[in-house]
Amino acid sequence: MKKLYVSQSLIDVESRKELLDQAEIPCMVKNQRSAMLGGEVPFVEVFPELWVLQDKDFERAQTFLKDWEEARPRENTIWTCSKCGEIHQKEFTSCWKCNQGRI
Repeated sequence: MKKLYVSQSLIDVESRKELLDQAEIPCMVKNQRSAMLGGEVPFVEVFPELWVLQDKDFERAQTFLKDWEEARPRENTIWTCSKCGEIHQKEFTSCWKCNQGRI
């Protein structure tokens, strides 16, 4: 059994477990309920972990999750005003400089 993935977010770990389950790669999540221990033990020791049950499946699981990560659409965090060229964060819906709306 080998540890494949660790995250502060149980949702991230469970999502990856679901993908591996669909690919018929036996795996399990450790520390699902350890968040309740926060403060009593070091926080990094209670993060949810995804483990591949059979060592022979480890490389296949790594490749599968790597390919999945690379295929996920990336959210654009900035945009450029089409009128004046000013660069803005995604939260802004209009240009602060020329008031042009985001297109």
